[in-house]
Amino acid sequence: MPVYEYQCEKCKEVVEVLQKVSDDPLTKCEKCGGKVEKLFNSMNFHLYGPGFYSTDNKRKYLK
Repeated sequence: MPVYEYQCEKCKEVVEVLQKVSDDPLTKCEKCGGKVEKLFNSMNFHLYGPGFYSTDNKRKYLK
């Protein structure tokens, strides 16, 4: 299940919530009751190893 971040517009509290993709997004801050909006963040990962394109980020393996 993915982790989503929400920020309250009123108290600026940021919370991380483990939710299913099919779950409805949060609308209310649990701390103050204000309106929350979902934050979008970029994921950072690299694919290394055999089987990936030679132009991708991959380490050179010693033969």
